[in-house]
Amino acid sequence: MTTAVTKKKIGRPTLYKPEYCDIVIAMGKEGKSREQIAGSLGLAWNTLELWTEKHPEFMDALRTAKNLELHYWEDLGLQNVLETPGGQRLNGAVYNKVMAARFPAKYSERNKVELTGANGGAVQVSTTHSVAQEILTDLLNDLQTPKA
Repeated sequence: MTTAVTKKKIGRPTLYKPEYCDIVIAMGKEGKSREQIAGSLGLAWNTLELWTEKHPEFMDALRTAKNLELHYWEDLGLQNVLETPGGQRLNGAVYNKVMAARFPAKYSERNKVELTGANGGAVQVSTTHSVAQEILTDLLNDLQTPKA
């Protein structure tokens, strides 16, 4: 006669619940960030990252929420891009700053400068000196050389 061995689970039980996926998506529709989502669920933000590794449906929910968050803020910006409702002046600086902070991959302005030499080779660096520097070097050498 064989008896079934029950394996005891080690560690703390997970707080994850499948219904969190719907909550995350709903919060994304409201423009909430991952940090706000984690806070609303009473979790540390890195817990969301851990759950994405263990629960593919949760990763999909967070990705959907991020897209919805972007949609929310773009719509809000388009609706309120004028300094005063019905006015003619665009407050572009504020809008650009908000969007670049929330969505840096899509909205930040980054300039990248790369230097290459002729034909894509290394940059050639040469030093130049002035006549005054040459005279100063000669004088210093003369002072350091003992006279006979």
